[in-house]
Amino acid sequence: MDVELVEVRDFLARCAPFDDLPASVLDRLPARLTQRYHRRGSVIVDAGQSNDTLHIIRTGAVEVCDPEGTLLDTRDEGDCFGYSTLVHGGASRYRMDAVADTLLLEMPRETFDELAEKFPSIRDFFGERSDRIREDLASARVAAAGGDALGTPVGELLTRDAVTTGPDTSIRDAARIMTDRRVSALLVVEDEVVTGIFTDRDLRSKVVAAGADPAAAVSTIMTPDPVSVDVRTRAFDATLLQIDRGVHHLPVCDNGAPVGMVTTGDLLRLAQADPVYLAARISRAPDTETVAALSRRLPEIVGEFVRRGTAPQDIGRVITATADAATRRLLVLAEDELGSPPVPYCWVGLGSQARGEMGVASDQDNALVLADDAATVPGGDEYFAALAERVCGGLDRAGFPLCPGEVMASNPAWRHTTSGWMRRVADWVGAPEPEPMVHAQVFFDIRAVHGDRALLEPIRRDMLARARANARFQAHLARIACEWQPPLGFFRGLVVARRGEYRNTLEIKAGGIAPVVQIARLHALAAGADEVATLDRLDAAAVAGVVARGDAENLAEAFRFLRGLAYRHHARQIAEGHEQDNNVDPSTLSTKDRHRLRAAFRIIAGAQDALALRYRVGQL
Repeated sequence: MDVELVEVRDFLARCAPFDDLPASVLDRLPARLTQRYHRRGSVIVDAGQSNDTLHIIRTGAVEVCDPEGTLLDTRDEGDCFGYSTLVHGGASRYRMDAVADTLLLEMPRETFDELAEKFPSIRDFFGERSDRIREDLASARVAAAGGDALGTPVGELLTRDAVTTGPDTSIRDAARIMTDRRVSALLVVEDEVVTGIFTDRDLRSKVVAAGADPAAAVSTIMTPDPVSVDVRTRAFDATLLQIDRGVHHLPVCDNGAPVGMVTTGDLLRLAQADPVYLAARISRAPDTETVAALSRRLPEIVGEFVRRGTAPQDIGRVITATADAATRRLLVLAEDELGSPPVPYCWVGLGSQARGEMGVASDQDNALVLADDAATVPGGDEYFAALAERVCGGLDRAGFPLCPGEVMASNPAWRHTTSGWMRRVADWVGAPEPEPMVHAQVFFDIRAVHGDRALLEPIRRDMLARARANARFQAHLARIACEWQPPLGFFRGLVVARRGEYRNTLEIKAGGIAPVVQIARLHALAAGADEVATLDRLDAAAVAGVVARGDAENLAEAFRFLRGLAYRHHARQIAEGHEQDNNVDPSTLSTKDRHRLRAAFRIIAGAQDALALRYRVGQL
């Protein structure tokens, strides 16, 4: 053997993972490599560039950076780079710069693939290294964003291209692609559109356990039309979506075309200590006591979010996600105890839970929608009564108090079939008297939390159609919205309570937050919009022309400010060990916040004046 080749062979014998190769393989390997010299400061492989070579550093040093120049790793003598594209395919996601005069040994893809096929430990070694740098890239991007994992767009977390296949690919070949590319799921794509997803779980449950034919097309067992996110979606929103839908893989698209995928593991690694992941822990709680213990961390979580300066709508969504997760887990635990439900059902959240706007001490508002044959099934009523008692009681122990007005599924008045609920809605809308109006308001803020969502859909469609067509019902909603008076005096200055327990304070929920919720609900119903969250309703109403864009944006800004003020107030009370309320002493606010508070109340009062004029509230 040539002296130079002997030196290369001895060098490789000291470098992982080649040091584990048999001597006979090491003897032949140097002849299949080439050497290349790179001067200091040169770019060896650029981000976005194709690369079919494993680079082994014989002398010198190389820095691995992301496309923006963030340093991820430094490699020196005996280290390798370029393996991510060999293991996962696609163009390089990293830039490799020579930071010293560097001599490289270069192994072509053909040689790498032959070695990896004969010695799987080679591919495993570089696969693990590739996964590690992917995690480093995600962490570096979060750090560059100021450590705010919640605000990072998921597109910036992608460290490999989408691994895809066509719908006609056989199950066997799809499984082989997953193994070769080291992924736990494949996107099934047709005409550049994601039509399905095929996961490890599908392989186990639908193929191995069910004895399916591995030669069949992957389209026969894939999950069709999977929920996906855009590259600009925040990690915060992606996480809540995964928790809400109970999925572990989210395709990521750019203008509709798949560009990658994020998993539950990706997002949990991103910020495992972040409070938003409390809901994920609750969803795996082994018993009701653990659900309660985890859920009772919510007050400290609100304090953490307030300290971060998190947007109030995001705080509300995290609290709501926690309540949703607790509800779902309690339902599953109750079913384990009671047995399978006799008919399909849908557990729905009402009020602030439906809107995603829960506060620290929000009480429960929920209901049950049952399949229409529930009344004919023996023992059905007893089953769902027991189910609701367990869940409502568990939520109470978890820190979500029982509703004083008994708007809960444990109350038989809030358990009905789909047809039964539609009849009740028709009565409420058709007879807008005080008590029916109270119930209608609560029920019009409705969202499926667990179970068969299809049971709710005809109710929602019928409800929206009836409300939009009934001017008298809308007028009564306007009257209620105008009854919530902001604490303003004759000259539109702030007015505080003069006596009693809350002397010298303002009630910012009844005087500000609640009327905006009422106004937004009315505008959305008048527009026929099916949005539930207050800010979404205001936007939908503006799009439909029911309210002027400027007026909607002013109300939205007032709503954000008041909710943020409420969360800050609650966080302070929690830190001081006091019970939470919505009574704020304006003298404790900064001059700027007092001005903003006054402006918010004036905006709300102006919107109420406009409603009173449009719906002739004084004539009802």
